[in-house]
Amino acid sequence: MPNRLVLSGQRAVKSAEDRTLNLYPEGRARIVREATIAKPYGWIFFYQSNEFLDNGTAQLAGNAPIIVDRNTLELRVTGTARPLEEYFAEYEASIPPAALQGAPQLLTW
Repeated sequence: MPNRLVLSGQRAVKSAEDRTLNLYPEGRARIVREATIAKPYGWIFFYQSNEFLDNGTAQLAGNAPIIVDRNTLELRVTGTARPLEEYFAEYEASIPPAALQGAPQLLTW
């Protein structure tokens, strides 16, 4: 029986935006839409300061990407100490192999 708790793309965006708002209150940062990666199990969201995205100044440091799993509804903040591919591989090794089989759901902004 299929999992009925599958997260839609728009709900995933909202979850990532809420997490970013928790990390950087008062709307000081936002999701970088064009950097989002779609995976069979969900999405990887990147975020940056509004100031940097709008003016090229005040870049955030330590802004680890957020994995949003559409099957488990989990949000996982990765890290910045290692190459991003290592965090993604670590996460993918922790989920059922079947979650890696489907087609990625591309987001429409």
